[in-house]
Amino acid sequence: MRPTRQTRDYAKDLRHAALSAGVRDEMGRIELSLEVRFLALCRQPGLSCRIRQDIFYVAGRAAMALDLGHLEAAERKIRRMEQVGSMEPRESRCG
Repeated sequence: MRPTRQTRDYAKDLRHAALSAGVRDEMGRIELSLEVRFLALCRQPGLSCRIRQDIFYVAGRAAMALDLGHLEAAERKIRRMEQVGSMEPRESRCG
């Protein structure tokens, strides 16, 4: 059974209550970085459908790593997302 959004949010709240303020701040910084970079990549003109799908996939993996508290893994995924977004070709777009 897949957890609902409400269950996921509740689990995140419990995890945040157990973490130090420094770790929570670092998680917030990484989460903001993920969102800003993801949106910037998605707004690039001419991305192929395949590259756009790959960006979504890697961003999801980064978000999942953050949800699990794996900050280093989340940062690696963000770097990977940027690499994917800089790949060619850019000719066919998602419709």
